[in-house]
Amino acid sequence: MEAGIRSPKTPTCILFDENQKFQSFGYEAMMAYCRMDKRAAKESYFFENFKMEIFNKKINRNFRILAKNGQPFSALKVFSESLRFMKEHALNSIKTFTSGKQFIESDITWVVTVPAIWDAAAKQFMREAATQAGLVSESNSKDLIIALEPEAASVWCRQLPCKGFVSEGSQTDKLEDTPGTQYIVLDCGGGTVDITVHEVLEGGLLKELYKASGGDMGGANIDKNLKHFLRDIFDHEYNNSKTFLISSKMSTELFG
Repeated sequence: MEAGIRSPKTPTCILFDENQKFQSFGYEAMMAYCRMDKRAAKESYFFENFKMEIFNKKINRNFRILAKNGQPFSALKVFSESLRFMKEHALNSIKTFTSGKQFIESDITWVVTVPAIWDAAAKQFMREAATQAGLVSESNSKDLIIALEPEAASVWCRQLPCKGFVSEGSQTDKLEDTPGTQYIVLDCGGGTVDITVHEVLEGGLLKELYKASGGDMGGANIDKNLKHFLRDIFDHEYNNSKTFLISSKMSTELFG
């Protein structure tokens, strides 16, 4: 979404100013926050990897999460402003690739994907956030589909070439053209690792062989645990070094 960044994935980051007004999303939010001085960073509200903040929690419209400055902030606003940004980006992209033809939110059926491990309350929270973001209204809520991430990934996988999915010698081009093929999709994201198992039916339809499931074992947790691991090592060495220096200084003062 941002120029100059060569990555297929936009980080889940969002930035609000001291008045809690939306400023930027993704790499732009990350870079803007990194460039701030301490005072500005303390007054701003920055969030990253916030999707899992509503996992396994008792949430409602007033649920709040902590920003990087340690201050509580409306979770609904964080999610709705993120969806609003992506909605506007999508509409602008469509306009660019349709010779300037104007589309509005109600012209589109919106699909918002969520982790397989989210409960009904979290899914309803996302529906509320999407409504506040202007994707749909109360009167046309049917135009919003809440889909599980591994199932959405599986639908996309139907378009993949058969090579690597079916036995050699197949003359078909896509996975959806091979009825009877069974495959597993392992969706390793930043917050969760989700899995689903499907079988291709006639006409490219999919049959669920096992219910989609997963756990909060995504890449962000690996990053966090690695930081804890390094902190345990280097903080220990730093503290030992500091203790040694203090002891040496006291010995010098006491014994000359």
